[in-house]
Amino acid sequence: MLKEVLVPFVAGLLFLTQMFFVARLLAEAEAIFGAQIRLLDVGRMLLFVLPSMLAYGLPVGFLLGLLVGLGRMGDDHELVALSATGSGPHSLLPMPLLLGVLGTIALGTITCWLEPLGLQQTRLVMRDIITRNLAGEIKPGVFYQDLSDLTIYATEIEPDGRLRGVLVEDAREEGNPILVLARKGRLRAEGKEAALSLHLEEGELHRSEPGGSAYVLATFESADVAVMVNREISRKNRFRRRFDTLTPWQVLDRYRWEKEVRGRVRHEYLVEAHRRFAHPFVMIALALVGVGAAGGASGKRKTGKAVALLWTLFSVVGYFVVQKIFATFGNRGAIPAWLAAWAPVIVVALVGAALILFRRARGVRA
Repeated sequence: MLKEVLVPFVAGLLFLTQMFFVARLLAEAEAIFGAQIRLLDVGRMLLFVLPSMLAYGLPVGFLLGLLVGLGRMGDDHELVALSATGSGPHSLLPMPLLLGVLGTIALGTITCWLEPLGLQQTRLVMRDIITRNLAGEIKPGVFYQDLSDLTIYATEIEPDGRLRGVLVEDAREEGNPILVLARKGRLRAEGKEAALSLHLEEGELHRSEPGGSAYVLATFESADVAVMVNREISRKNRFRRRFDTLTPWQVLDRYRWEKEVRGRVRHEYLVEAHRRFAHPFVMIALALVGVGAAGGASGKRKTGKAVALLWTLFSVVGYFVVQKIFATFGNRGAIPAWLAAWAPVIVVALVGAALILFRRARGVRA
């Protein structure tokens, strides 16, 4: 049975992982696909977002593997042979339940540790990519105004990215703009936080004092201007949802801080912390669904696979819909946070148990 289940499980998981990653790339296309993107960046993103994709892909692949594997055994009449011994549907449970327990441990490690850690690193990679793309978007003879009240103009850009004939208008200090002219310059990303720095050479600075009473002119051999890109990064980087980069223990710390310091009870923090521990147990619940639903083998492989896909789609979509509904009530404080997180898992487990009992009551053997 183990081989029959693992082969479709691994195949389905690989397919789902590729599909989720492509969907993520397309969602971030505006930020990612710029002139400064590198193949290494794509590889790093795949590595760091893999845990978050597995958090959703593992349950889907597991149930699909169970249904296809057990369905194939039914199509090959192996389950008929088992039924001759008087075994009921429950006789199939040990192996799926063992796989479900192992899957729960793996998924718990992902949701509580690997997923937030990976998304933290993904945000840094995205910040680096966005910053480098911003640095590479300057075109000769065009005023570039996408850098937080900083306008950059260059008459010429060399192949290595160096700017010539540079004009910079710094309007970040309200009512006191600065105009900088330089013969050469370069905009580059540097540092762990991927900050932008504009390095200028052989230039002069023009500044009028507030009220227009004085005018300042200063020359320099070289100067560096720090460019604030947080607004642009925040706008383009979608890896910034509130809880994604926090472990459940950090979420609980935020909940306590909000309650003790600000006097606010943030129910959504508690719901999220409970969800991180509850979600992995859906693997065990889906093991019950897989065994309960796998008895409908049709004797035709193509039909059996189609039924397996439909059951997988129905079960997983139903689980996430129920999870969303209960989370909404939990976030409002209408139901306890633990119930909002655990109820979807309990509902799926009850559906699986009901299917097994229904088959047994009708005398449907393993």
